[in-house]
Amino acid sequence: MGGSVVTLDDLPPVFYSAHRGGAGEVPENTIEALRAGSRWAEVLDLDTQVLGDGTPVLMHDATVDRTTNGVGPITGYNIAQWQQLRSDPAAWGFGPGCPMLPVPTVDQALEVFGGRRVLTAEAKSPAGVPELAAAIHDRGLQESVLINTNDPATVGAIRAAGCRAHLWRSAVQMATDDFTALVAAGADVLDVDIAAADELLEAAVAAAPPLGVWAHTITRRVQRDRAVGLGCRGIVTDYPGYVTGRAPVRSTDSLAAGLGYGYVPSGSAPRPLLLSGGVLHFASTGDNQVVLLGELSPVQRATFTVETRFLLSSADSARPWFGLHLGLDDAGTVLKSTAIVHDGYTVQYTGGGNLAIYRDDVDTGTSTKLASVAAGGTFRADTAYTLRLTVSPTQLRLSVPELSTAVAVASDSTHRGPMSLYLGRAASTAGVTAKAWDITVA
Repeated sequence: MGGSVVTLDDLPPVFYSAHRGGAGEVPENTIEALRAGSRWAEVLDLDTQVLGDGTPVLMHDATVDRTTNGVGPITGYNIAQWQQLRSDPAAWGFGPGCPMLPVPTVDQALEVFGGRRVLTAEAKSPAGVPELAAAIHDRGLQESVLINTNDPATVGAIRAAGCRAHLWRSAVQMATDDFTALVAAGADVLDVDIAAADELLEAAVAAAPPLGVWAHTITRRVQRDRAVGLGCRGIVTDYPGYVTGRAPVRSTDSLAAGLGYGYVPSGSAPRPLLLSGGVLHFASTGDNQVVLLGELSPVQRATFTVETRFLLSSADSARPWFGLHLGLDDAGTVLKSTAIVHDGYTVQYTGGGNLAIYRDDVDTGTSTKLASVAAGGTFRADTAYTLRLTVSPTQLRLSVPELSTAVAVASDSTHRGPMSLYLGRAASTAGVTAKAWDITVA
């Protein structure tokens, strides 16, 4: 393996676990997903099933139908057939910019990541524990890889196999759980449902499992903060690039890679699609669609300019809008004045031909229009324009230079500091698609 082995003792007091590799941002349970998740997270989470010939593989479902180009139950495959199978992310929400990917075996995942990251491998069936344990022992990774289960009765089998036991529980299960008894039975980790009440999370923490309490499945930073505030140590998230706040500002080139950038959960909207060449496609249906372009912190420049090229499929004046959001916290994902749950600024070009700047204030629950001017020119559908925002310590300036020299200017310095940068379109843009590319911050 080479080099020092990363173990459970190396985990910091609070850490992140990329759930299925970060299934909200990447195609789950693939080597590529785990590699992308490893950029942000200290722990990599993976699901395992057992093939008909006894080979343990990475897969969440009991069938391959949802995530691959194959069909049928896992048990209907042998290793030779499995090696021909491909994960098909384009068929389940990642767009044509994401290639077909091999579906790895547990051995392959351990070969790449074993000892380089802490891993937690869920045995979807108790029958998978012996094979998992054997693979872990073969590489001497007993202090680097946990075996995960939802079944308290399986915890004993995991410990008897000489491995560390990770037990996750749903909110419904937690309502009747005796956490102290679960720890006494050998659970090294209690992995609790963030949907459960505060008192249940606190009771799990009070039971003091050896490796602490982890919380799943976190999709928002406000959930993360709640879990940590209640004493949880591990943050299990589908969105590690987003929830950790560690993702750097993205470029078109990094988007073109197709994996691991900051999708943001946005209500009922479908995932923004990544097209070829790093182009983001925002659909015409559903709720707001938002992508995290990256964190402007910890190095917060006094003055910076954000630009992105964009087009809208309609020039209808009744069809707003396309814009950017600078958020000082989690909820730049809302991007609408009816739900102010963040501090920051939203800027937008509207189909009506206006450039507008809003200040969003969580304490008052208001979105205040600071500036609105006519963008000028004649806006055309399916035509590329540039949305340009310059931020200084005291001012914001917004323009679409291809239309005219008009600039919306807001003299305001209320919200400054570590900012997250989001790109999106609102639910009110019904029937209109948007595309964005050539994203730069300078």
